[in-house]
Amino acid sequence: MSVRYDAVIVGGGVAGLFAAYKLAKGGLRTLIVEAKSEDKVGEKVCGDAIGEHHFKAVGLEPPRLGVDALGIIEGVRVFSPSKRHSVTAWGRGYALDRKAFGRRLLKMALDAGAELMAQHSALKPVVEGSWVRGVVVSGPSGIGELRARVVVDATGAAAALRTKLPSEWWVSYKAPPEDFNAAYRVVAEVEVEQDPRFADIYLDAVVAPGGYWWWFPKGRSTVNVGLGVKMGAGAPSPRDMFEKHVLPRLREAGARVLHAGGGVVPTRRPAPCPVWNGFLAVGDAAYTANPLHGGGIGPALVSAHHAAASVLAALEEGEPTMERLWPYTVAYLKAYGIKQAALDVARIYLQALSNDDIELIVSSGVVSDEELSAIGYKGELLPSVLSKAAAAIRMLRRPTLLSELVRLKGLMEESVEIYESYPQAPEGFSEWYERSERFYARLKERFWR
Repeated sequence: MSVRYDAVIVGGGVAGLFAAYKLAKGGLRTLIVEAKSEDKVGEKVCGDAIGEHHFKAVGLEPPRLGVDALGIIEGVRVFSPSKRHSVTAWGRGYALDRKAFGRRLLKMALDAGAELMAQHSALKPVVEGSWVRGVVVSGPSGIGELRARVVVDATGAAAALRTKLPSEWWVSYKAPPEDFNAAYRVVAEVEVEQDPRFADIYLDAVVAPGGYWWWFPKGRSTVNVGLGVKMGAGAPSPRDMFEKHVLPRLREAGARVLHAGGGVVPTRRPAPCPVWNGFLAVGDAAYTANPLHGGGIGPALVSAHHAAASVLAALEEGEPTMERLWPYTVAYLKAYGIKQAALDVARIYLQALSNDDIELIVSSGVVSDEELSAIGYKGELLPSVLSKAAAAIRMLRRPTLLSELVRLKGLMEESVEIYESYPQAPEGFSEWYERSERFYARLKERFWR
């Protein structure tokens, strides 16, 4: 087997399927390589929630209730460790029927002319000189090579192709374990009627260290419930923590488990360089998930949207060199990645807090619903938060909180400045990369020491 395509996309998740649709619609001979059988495309261990604004950003029709959505979300409630206090980020979203949504994207891609090679796993990229020229795959008929003008890595957090590229290439960057969350979740039918308007997140440094646990209704009788923890040395098993702390609550609700599974989510800023000659990474393979809550479906669509646009433009000009694909990174950062970088600062800070600290911040009213929404959507720590903290400082049990929040605001702003200065072309990348890595290394040392 040695077949030539314009684009080979490895991975049939949200990012891979949407990129395939856009590329095939643009007239490219496009192949999707997927390890699952065709009937299982769309199945994914996931929180299944997505904000409506992402669909507007990429020009995709929102999910339809009863078709590929099981509920309409009006807001996300964030609870303190005691569960007595909460703050709500308001905004319309959807509790997806994850498989149905994936099937919809697959149909769109196939109807646009893309091909699907199911039950095939990618073994390694085909590297020739400074180029990626294809991918070696393994399937029922054996091992073969697929040649392509562009290869797209959409393999999820493992980044199975990108991380196998030569180590001296910028694109092969591997994030440290502590920049990921390991998660375990179940989908269950429950006897207790649910309020599908709210997705609930519970912060608890004991139950879910470095992460959180969640309870997301999918309609009135089904829930997606899970728990994530920061990976790294000494990290507990998310399944063990789930079974100890969360499963009893499901049992109280009369749960009948429909599906259970685990996964890994990148909870950090984007990969510093997701492109090379003849190659791009999208979705979790490019570390596009939200650093605070791990939501990855929306930014996966955004990254695929901009990646496809850059590929089509590059191939119109000639060969898909790194220079011609570079606008993908710049466009993605402007659309979502700069906010990610700021939220990564907040993530590192929050992962250092104790339950007492978290309880204090949520219960004191320092962050209102509107301010939480703004932080989530814009990646900004608003001056009003600091003003309220200053006004309440005498009543707070930990007066150093104000100075920490002031420092945090400055650091988030510095991260934005760094990412806004991302080079418009490969020249200057090395200098930018060193500056960015130094900044985040100092950040972790400051808050995690």
